[in-house]
Amino acid sequence: MFRWLLIDVTNLQMKILHIFYSTIPSASGGDIRSRDIIEGQARIGLDVLALSSPFQPPAEQYAKMEQIGGITYHRCFEHLSPLIISEHDQGLAVKLKKALKLCSFTKSVTDLATLEAPDVIHAHSMFFCLFAALPAARKLGVPVVYEVRSLWEERSAMASPSLWHKLVRGVLRCMETWAMRMSDHVVVISEGLRREVIARGIAERQITLIGNAVSMHRVSGQRMTLVENHSSDWVFGYVGSLSEIEGLDLLIEAVKELRQKGWMNALRFYGDGPALADLKLKAEGVSGLTFHGAFKPEDAPEVYASLDVIVNPRRPSALANKVTPLKPLEAMAWRKPVIVSSVAGMRELVCDGRTGVVFEAGSSKDLAKCLKMAVDKPAELIALIEPAYLFVSRQRCWSTNSKKYQKMYSNLVEKSILEE
Repeated sequence: MFRWLLIDVTNLQMKILHIFYSTIPSASGGDIRSRDIIEGQARIGLDVLALSSPFQPPAEQYAKMEQIGGITYHRCFEHLSPLIISEHDQGLAVKLKKALKLCSFTKSVTDLATLEAPDVIHAHSMFFCLFAALPAARKLGVPVVYEVRSLWEERSAMASPSLWHKLVRGVLRCMETWAMRMSDHVVVISEGLRREVIARGIAERQITLIGNAVSMHRVSGQRMTLVENHSSDWVFGYVGSLSEIEGLDLLIEAVKELRQKGWMNALRFYGDGPALADLKLKAEGVSGLTFHGAFKPEDAPEVYASLDVIVNPRRPSALANKVTPLKPLEAMAWRKPVIVSSVAGMRELVCDGRTGVVFEAGSSKDLAKCLKMAVDKPAELIALIEPAYLFVSRQRCWSTNSKKYQKMYSNLVEKSILEE
């Protein structure tokens, strides 16, 4: 009873063990979310630590434990037989080798959890992490949370319509659904995912929606830098993973069309991914279009400072309609106007004409129209910057989200103790 009172009144004694498939030093949107989740939780008084999967190399070679941003990251990467995370299809042999690592990963989670005695174990997408965390949670008698950030079977479906990929998709869907059902509580990052999880048989009371957000303390207070009468010099850009779902080929087609009409604004791509080679081929001969590769999270201020307008042309798909990206929010936090496609995941974040510009998803012609409008009517675009910034700072910041996690953990711990 004393422990229940302590948790209920202060919430400060709770220890949370986070299990990540991928995390920093990798720098995808998901990795940035993971970093900001645990740093935000630490700032409000939760005791947090992290363990990354056998496929995530540490920042320092051979390190088994690292301090990053004041958080302890435990590593179990195997350097002698490295299997790494990749957006490329690595084939059946690699998939099987990764699956066999579940046993050793489960032991790593159980050993760490036994040593640290967390109040909650929080496993993040994908299902591999939940399956590794579940035995430890049951052994210690603590709640286990599963955070659903994407639909892995939908990513497989986009890779190829072949029979093999349909089989892989079915297996992934079963594994993800099983992970949701085996957990004590599910976190989703979007309304679309919430509906999907409910459709898979998870009770609404067992789901908490905690959307993508921005750590506002990382934004250096940069003010709006656009100059209305120099819109012809604005640099447009994309920041993020270079994958097929992002619709970057549409952006290149739109710029090609505009070049024929005298629109000469520069376009820069920051990031890496499986679509890079194809995008470079499509971009051949297009003046002012450059690829700048991946960058470290700490270089984000310089990247955004080099751009004036951010474009996120995500293609229509089942995945894009259910998953919200992080990058448009980052752009709005840096006071950069955004142009995004009309997929449902984007429309959860951007209101057309109020916090950004929305074009018809899948249409390079409509995208070209919006790009041209931005330069021809710069005052209209500039007027969107401050409302977008206020939206992010008030409704999509990690200081707010961290309190949602705190309340969820507290409820789960109290319920667990009362059921003992």
